[in-house]
Amino acid sequence: MRQLRILLVRLLVADLIATLAFFGLTRLVDQTGQITHGAGVVFYSDSAREADARIDKGIALLEAGKVDRLVMVGGHRPQEGIVGSQDMALAAIRRSGYGARISADVSSRDTISGLQTLAGQPGLAGADQLVFVSNCMHLLRAKSIYQTVSKGGPRARSACAKASLNPVDIWKRTHYEAAAWVVYLLPESWRDGIIDRLRGDDSQN
Repeated sequence: MRQLRILLVRLLVADLIATLAFFGLTRLVDQTGQITHGAGVVFYSDSAREADARIDKGIALLEAGKVDRLVMVGGHRPQEGIVGSQDMALAAIRRSGYGARISADVSSRDTISGLQTLAGQPGLAGADQLVFVSNCMHLLRAKSIYQTVSKGGPRARSACAKASLNPVDIWKRTHYEAAAWVVYLLPESWRDGIIDRLRGDDSQN
């Protein structure tokens, strides 16, 4: 029993160290200060607080002239009958008044599908650089995936939205990202099956 307790303590310490290291690494992802132009791509979040932070960051980039438009992606939930990206776009328009410069991709359910359909988004036509807007932890994954699915698309930069510094929230987000990486690395059919169960299956509508 004593050995088991020691093992659990060691695993807990290792987990906390890994969480701290990952959190610190992702702080380096933010390129806001280097951005001079581009089209903003704002990722949906199920968390209202995170969604608001991403919308605020996108609007700030727009007002600063760092991006000339915003496209919201993700959040299509067939089983719930909602389109999160559209809700975020409407919220951003209400807050900023830039209705002609804000649009939404209403088909993507997750980061992967959102990135795969970027090339076909009318709101991104002609963009020579994309600016991904999300929390830093997510952006590390999003940019990595984009490099594999963009097929020569525009260069992508990243702008981190404000995120909670609560240790519990950081721990949860780190482990969410770890699970998301595992899902991404699965065979496509397995990955699609998991996303169908979690987010809803379009083919059933």
